Order: sequence, then structure tokens, then C-alpha cells
Amino acid sequence: MKPFIIIFFLSIMISPGCNGKKENPEESPGLIKPDHDTNDYNGLKGTWINYNPGGFTLIEIKDSLNVLYYRCSDRKNKNDTITTDRYWFYRSDAKLGYWDKNSIWIATRKFRFDYKIKGDTLIEFDKMGDQGTYIKVYRDEEKIR
Repeated sequence: MKPFIIIFFLSIMISPGCNGKKENPEESPGLIKPDHDTNDYNGLKGTWINYNPGGFTLIEIKDSLNVLYYRCSDRKNKNDTITTDRYWFYRSDAKLGYWDKNSIWIATRKFRFDYKIKGDTLIEFDKMGDQGTYIKVYRDEEKIR
């Protein structure tokens, strides 16, 4: 039974079609690629965070051409046995584009992520459904008093 489980797990891990993330954002149909900053959706500008027990993701949107993407994960929280470094940190410059008035994409150097816009919430989604919720956060000096 163990060999079957190991083979099944490995086949899922190396299957390119199951991760839901597109490796090359330039090849996506329907994509509106930014070649200059757009003033559309100014409400997106700011800092967005997704936190769960396995780590956090932080997205800082300055404008559509200047986005910073950070992800930090604790592998011990997801796996019983750690065979590599316990913590994984990824930082990338990114760009933002629009699918339509209710959804956007953010392309880092390696990945592209899709989000639905609902007020001060971004909902990450892929072909397998909703993957996480990001809330907009404000520094003390940004808060309206």
C-alpha cells in the first residue's frame, strides 16, 4: 500500500496541470497586459495580506507596473518530515493586469495569480476554485481618523 501512496503523491506533485498557476503570464488569452500605469481601480493601491498557520503572503500595489509580492511559508506546518529548509521565502517584483472590472491578475517573475475583487478583499482563485482571501491593511499613518 505504501508504494501506491508514494507513487500517487509524486504523480500529483509533478503533474504540470494541477497546480493552477500559469508559468508564463504572457501566453494567457484575454489578458490585458499593462505597458503603462493605469489609474483604473485606484482602490487596489495599498497593502494586501493573507495569513494562515502555514505562513503569509503580502502584496504591495503601488500602481499596475509596480507591485511587490512576498510569500513566506513554514514547511513544518504542512509536512511531518522536512527534507529541505524549514522556511521558504519568495520575493518578486510583479505587474498587475485586469481581466474585467471584477478580477485582476498579478504576474511575478515565476508565477501568475488571479484574484476576484470584493471591496477591501481579494480572493485568489484558480481552476480548482477559491484558494485564499487577502484583506487590505493600512499603516497607522494611512488610516482615516
